[in-house]
Parts: sequence; structure tokens; C-alpha cells
Amino acid sequence: MTFVVVTLSLLQLRRLAPQPINPELPITEVDVLVYGDEPAGVAAAIQAGRGLQGNGRVVLVRPQPEWAWVGGVWTRGGLAYLDRNQMQGHPPSCGFYQELLNSSQVQRIAANPGAMDWGMRQLLQEAGVKLIHQTRLTPQVQGNWVQRLRGNSRQWQAGVIIDATPEGDVARAAGLGYEKGFAGVGLPQATLAVSPVFELAPLTLNQLAAIEGRIFSNPVLMQELRAMITRQNSPVNAAALLRRFEVPMEIQGDYTDMYSTALGAAYHRHRGIPFRLGGEMLLDRGNVAAIAPDRLSFNGLLFQLPTRQVERLIQNHRQPTAKMHQELQHLQIWLRQFPEAAQVEVFPPLEIYVRHFISITEVLQPLDVGQIMTGGVPHAEAIGEFRYAFDARGGIPGWPHPLPPTVTFRYGVGSSLTRIGNLAVIGGASGFPGLAATVGRIEERKVCTGASLGVLAAQAVQTQQPLNQMPRRLPWRGSP
Repeated sequence: MTFVVVTLSLLQLRRLAPQPINPELPITEVDVLVYGDEPAGVAAAIQAGRGLQGNGRVVLVRPQPEWAWVGGVWTRGGLAYLDRNQMQGHPPSCGFYQELLNSSQVQRIAANPGAMDWGMRQLLQEAGVKLIHQTRLTPQVQGNWVQRLRGNSRQWQAGVIIDATPEGDVARAAGLGYEKGFAGVGLPQATLAVSPVFELAPLTLNQLAAIEGRIFSNPVLMQELRAMITRQNSPVNAAALLRRFEVPMEIQGDYTDMYSTALGAAYHRHRGIPFRLGGEMLLDRGNVAAIAPDRLSFNGLLFQLPTRQVERLIQNHRQPTAKMHQELQHLQIWLRQFPEAAQVEVFPPLEIYVRHFISITEVLQPLDVGQIMTGGVPHAEAIGEFRYAFDARGGIPGWPHPLPPTVTFRYGVGSSLTRIGNLAVIGGASGFPGLAATVGRIEERKVCTGASLGVLAAQAVQTQQPLNQMPRRLPWRGSP
């Protein structure tokens, strides 16, 4: 009886649809529409296409032109060093995440942007997902239902809509609640540092390690760097920056983690810029991926900007600013002083990596810090388990307290489902309010959530139920 009532309500909603936003624009009906080509959105579209098995239409719509790499932060943003679940042995949080890495020829950590683009496009094609390029969408909402989405030259009507844009563009336009920066803890003008994740070529991991080794082998310089860090930071921050100061990087196949801040401090000394946590610019410990035999991707150059400047950066299509370009040029000049990098070039990314700007807070099951620290969602609604730090790389300006320690927690799709019956959101740090955004933003967890949302979307279409009323007890062991 309940199923019949729900089905009729859906049919009634469709009959009661208002006049189109623009009557002269044609209407295209689809079953599942994903907006945004971030990794989580790609995962959702692929799994929705597979779930419908050719008996439904799935589209992935993105604002970028056809020639632009698919994959958002992993490709255009240059984030080639892929963060991984920190549970013992680093198992992937879901099978689909590992499949995505395999399709992109990722050996351990390093993802070549071109290979990632090719792998994602292949999986989308195989799942029957149609890619729609250079299209921005605006929702038309009636009650708790998105009736239509207006694009450039047509309108879309979809049974299920998944907003995978970095800042939850459709969700915000549909009237869902959100917060900018860390407004949830009283810091609306503060957010995480942004990064131009740059590439270095020709340069190998061994050559980068040799450069660090030259700094370590100069005792006078090392003593000057320690004194500089101590002088320019609070005792707590200085201790954090000096932790493992003389521990060299370890090369692990296709990547390395930098434990010491010595290389970054030496660069700041060269530039005459304070090496300070929370400073306007910081060359931090690098997460470095070898995306080719002599080409490295370096994630660690941080720019601490207030939210209003981050917003302008986003509005400018995430293009590196003139100041960022200048800093990369200075870095190239400095690196060329070392014999190992005499010919190196520093290449800026296509887009800036924005770690966090918007949190969509109006979801069915938000996960705040307290819930995460006590284990996350109930076992019955968990789609996986994840272990990661509350990672506020570069610090949160104005936040005086230490962040919680690394934690293992269960997560589900409730943090993406909203009061709008056919709209889910995995953009930004959706469903992780306040300081929880520092762990909620990690891409692996978002990809696995997107994959499960895709499965749920296909089931919602097949059963003609609103997405937000679907049972969320997906099988944990069999999660996508």
C-alpha cells in the first residue's frame, strides 16, 4: 500500500509541473542526471548507468568544454598524489575506488592526469553514460522536488539529480542550507588553504631527495632554519614544524612523503618570507607523485586566503592568480641552483585546488565531529569505514584549539541525501558541518559515497520512489 501511494505522488508531482522556465527551450527527459565531473560525480554516473543496465538514460553534465580533462581536482586540479584510507594496510574504502585506480593505471598513489581522464571516459562510455559538455544548469523547484533544470539550449527533467559540483551549485540554487568557510564554528571568513599543485620536469624522486639531502648536509644552514622557525612561530606551531625535522623523505615506488620542513624553510629563507603556519604563503611538506619517469606532481604550496578571495578565485574558473604564477617562477629559479634541477621547469596547474569553501548542511544525516568521533553512522546504514585525520593543512586562521586525532568512522549516503526528494549532493564537504569538513572533504570517501549514490539512484528509478525515501541499508561488504 505504501509503495502505491508513493508512486502516485510521483505521478501527481509530474502532472503538477509548472510551466517551463523558458517555454521555447526543448525538454529532455532522463532517469539520472549528474551535474559536475569531479571524481565522485563520475563514480555516481557510472554506477547509476550500470545499475539501470541499459534500461534507462543517465547523463553527466559539466560546464567544461569537451576538450577539457574529465575528473576535476584529479586532472585539471593536478592532484596526482591520491590520498588513501589510512586504515592498516591502506585498503580501498570500496571496490569501485580500486576499479577507478586500475582503469587509470595507478600503481600505488600517482595518477597521471591524462590516464585518469582516459580511464574515466572509458568507464562512462561502457556504462552507457552520455557526457554533456559546456552546460550550466539552474534548477526550478516546486515544493520538495526539482521539476526541471535549465541549461544553455534545453531543459532537463530527471527522476534523480546528483549535484557533484565542488561548491554544490544546484543544491544552493535549489534553496538548501549551506555555510561558507567555517561559519559553523564562528569563522565564516576562514577556510582551508588553496594550492596550485604544480609539476616539475625534468626531475625524478631520487633527484628531489638529493636536493633535500644537500640541505640536511649543511649543519650551519639547518641550525639557521631551526632558529628561523622558532623565531617566527608560536611554541606550539614551531614544535609542529620542527617535528621530524631531520627525517629524510622516503621514496615508495611512484610517490614520496616529505617528513621534514627543511626544504620549504630553505626556500622561504631564500625568498626572505616568514616560514609561518597560517601565513599567507607556505611551502609545506610535500606529497609528491611521479606521474612520469622524470615528471613530478608536488602538492604542498599553500596560500591562505579569506573566503571572499577564495570565492573570487572560484568565480574566475579557479585560474592561478598573478601572485601564484610569480611564486612558481621564484621557486623555479631557486631549484635551478641545485645541480640535480639545473634544467627543471615548474608548470602551473590548469585549476587551483580549493580544499574547502562551501558545506551543504541541509542533509538528512549530517556527520559532525562528535558523531565521527563516536564511530559515525549506525552499522545498519554504513556503506564503508574510513580512517583519516581531521586534515586542516596550513591551519585554520582564528581557530585556537588543536583538531581531534585521526579517527576511524563509518559513513553512509545520508550525508548526501536532502529534503528535496530527487536531489542528492556530494559537492564540497556536503553533510560534514563545521570542523568535520576537514575529514569529510577527502576524495576517496567522496568517490565511494558517489558510487553508492549511483546504485541508490538506479534503484530509485526502477522502483519509482523518491531518492530520499529509499532504504539506506546498502550491504556493507558488497558496497560498490
